Amino acid sequence: MSNMVVDNHAESLVANLIYQVNGVLPKDISLHHSLVNDLLMDSIELIDLLMRLEEIGVAIHESEITSELTVGDIVMHVASIH
Repeated sequence: MSNMVVDNHAESLVANLIYQVNGVLPKDISLHHSLVNDLLMDSIELIDLLMRLEEIGVAIHESEITSELTVGDIVMHVASIH
């Protein structure tokens, strides 16, 4: 992720989805944050986020869904299809 040029639209979209799901303000979300460890998303919130991502055509493989999954990982998926 550190070598990638960040797509600002994708980053904004992901930050806003996270805000809708668990209330963390977009300005307080950074690419290196882990969804579980840093943003403290529980399993219900994580499922909600994944469903919202699927609604916009982004599918995260279940093998990637760990406590280490970061905002940057999600942004890369969104940027790759939008």
